[in-house]
Amino acid sequence: MPLTVGMLMSAALWSGAPGSADTDHVATLVAAVANANQKLYDLGAAVQSTQEGVNKAILEVQNARDTAATAQRELEASRRGVEDANIAIAGAQQRFDTFAAATYVSGPSTSYVTAADPADVLHTASTAQTLEISSARVMDNLHRARTEQVNKESAARRAKQKADQAAADAEASYQAAVAALTEAQQNFGSQQAELERLSAERAAAQARLAEVRKASAPAVAAASAAPSAAPQAAASGVASNWDRAPGAPAPAAGNWDTAWDPTLPAIPSAFVSGDPIAIINAVLGIASTSAQVTSQMGRSFLQKMGLLPTPTGYTNGAIPRVYGRQATEYVIRRGMSQLGVPYSWGGGNASGPSRGIDQGANTVGFDCSGLVLYMFAGVGIKLDHYSGSQYNAGRKIPSSQMRRGDLISYGPNASQHIAVYLGDGQMLEAPYTGSVVKVSPVRTSGMTPYATRLIEW
Repeated sequence: MPLTVGMLMSAALWSGAPGSADTDHVATLVAAVANANQKLYDLGAAVQSTQEGVNKAILEVQNARDTAATAQRELEASRRGVEDANIAIAGAQQRFDTFAAATYVSGPSTSYVTAADPADVLHTASTAQTLEISSARVMDNLHRARTEQVNKESAARRAKQKADQAAADAEASYQAAVAALTEAQQNFGSQQAELERLSAERAAAQARLAEVRKASAPAVAAASAAPSAAPQAAASGVASNWDRAPGAPAPAAGNWDTAWDPTLPAIPSAFVSGDPIAIINAVLGIASTSAQVTSQMGRSFLQKMGLLPTPTGYTNGAIPRVYGRQATEYVIRRGMSQLGVPYSWGGGNASGPSRGIDQGANTVGFDCSGLVLYMFAGVGIKLDHYSGSQYNAGRKIPSSQMRRGDLISYGPNASQHIAVYLGDGQMLEAPYTGSVVKVSPVRTSGMTPYATRLIEW
């Protein structure tokens, strides 16, 4: 994470330079390097947000299509209901017509007049009452069938409207995703030029600073070259071991020796590997297959634990607490098995690394949310391929209380980046284009105030 200008200037001034002019010069150069680092970091954050934004747009297409498919099934069911109602009303009408014809042919009864004794009178009265009840029942059945027919026709019309709207929403989401991807591809060209400009600016500032350090007193050089991890922790206002698991021993100093390299990675190429429509269609197909694989692995995991699998195979975190720690360790081992796999924007599914989007189309790997999706699919937890959705998939935990297996998110509403906390100030992530899946020190800058817990124990 880049150092702030104030921190670096303070470090330079504290160093005890032999003269105020030298001190001011060093501070100015250090601030220039820090400023270039910050600009590079900001641009990197913008790129990550854009990439996850496209993932979000594709997810919205998937959700809209699922809604449209559900609405279509409801429409088909309502149409079958209308057909059933038509059959029922035809049957009721036929029974009514038969009864009416029989009554007309028989004519009114004269049995009361011709009755020989009181018993015949009672029998005749009972028969008449039975016919009257039968007539009323036939009429009621006919009215009920007609009412059900009207209701089901009305339901069919509503289902048709819902299906049409869902289809329109799905198409709108699809077009929005295509537009988002196209815009991202266009922006990457200008961002690449800005990256080169900022990199040159920082290189020049670093070269000037190196020259001054050689000519300055050893104290100035030593202070200016101090590791950046300590000032970063001080700037955050939090102790260096703030993010270790509750009750765990303090992390070893080595865990924080290496500061995060603020250099912006290579930006995806503006030249598209395929048409945006073809890319999105391919990603949607992968998402469908990934869901099926998650279901299968969920069943397998629960069976290994000696538990009955759920009907769908998805556990979605509903793993008995007694098995929660085992599930968490299984998730982490699954992720650690992918160390060194390249970053690929849009890459990664429940089965493992996959080809991604744009430049990622030529790279088999993971992006940040694709890695998290893969890790938790192993225990049947189905996650969307979007960091913001993953952030909201479980219980929110204050970041100061997070523990091994929790999700760490970055950016507004987790729109920029996501990783998995390992404990002892470390996290597993697929950070950016040009990098690989790796273990990194937890970065506090830009972190959301809450971590996400998907597995309880």
